Amino acid sequence: MMMSGNGNQKILILIILVVVSSQILIWAVRTENNQIENFRSFFLFLYQGGERIKDFFWGWGKFFSDTRAVVEENQKLKEELDKLRAENVLLQEKIEELKIKIEAGAIEEELPFEVIPAQVIGRDPYDWWGKAIIDRGREEGVVEGLVVVTHQGMVGKIEEVYPHHSVVRLLLSPSLSVGVLVQRTRDLGVVTGNGEGLCLMKYVYRTSVLEKGDIVITSGGGENTPRGIVVGKVSHIEEGDGGLFQNVIVEPGCDFSLLNKVFVIKAPSQELK
Repeated sequence: MMMSGNGNQKILILIILVVVSSQILIWAVRTENNQIENFRSFFLFLYQGGERIKDFFWGWGKFFSDTRAVVEENQKLKEELDKLRAENVLLQEKIEELKIKIEAGAIEEELPFEVIPAQVIGRDPYDWWGKAIIDRGREEGVVEGLVVVTHQGMVGKIEEVYPHHSVVRLLLSPSLSVGVLVQRTRDLGVVTGNGEGLCLMKYVYRTSVLEKGDIVITSGGGENTPRGIVVGKVSHIEEGDGGLFQNVIVEPGCDFSLLNKVFVIKAPSQELK
């Protein structure tokens, strides 16, 4: 049988009165009776133990509460830091783009050709030394076969054209051949990539006296290829196996590891001598 709410309240009040009366009795009695003293000590021990337990749980509760607040604050600070880092990256990239535009503008004024400025936006991961992608295409006036250069020298030729991007066949590719001449000796030849970051100049006669450091430039014999663009410099000369020609290794003038801003030559404004 369940008790009513008023009954529970009466029992609770009765228990409280009994406990209070016991405490008054214990503290009021002044006796040497060990049993009463032990009884009082027992209740005192319970009271002190309860206070310690209360303090223990209150301390741990405060610790966990403070720890949670610190963790939440750290998370907010981390999110703010990540946001600032992302904004800094974007700002740095805009600064680099501005520097490139300023530098490219200065270079463009010095080039003796009519050019289309372009940005390298990718390299072929399966043909790293063979292909690059630029952000200019048919809509910007790019057509197949045009020569691509930097202020250092020749980069390659346009191989594929799309509305707003193009594929450049790089000078380092074995698939590209360029007519060249050695500026000092006037020896003619053909340069092609060796697939390892250097170029090979073919058809140089054994009787030709080339030296390391000789400048190699375009001969102007190919379609849309102006004369006088720097291709590179002679880095090594190998005697042939008794044949008519010698093997000449050419180090490209352009730094292909740092391709960024390039220029597509639309048509030469003058012929370099």
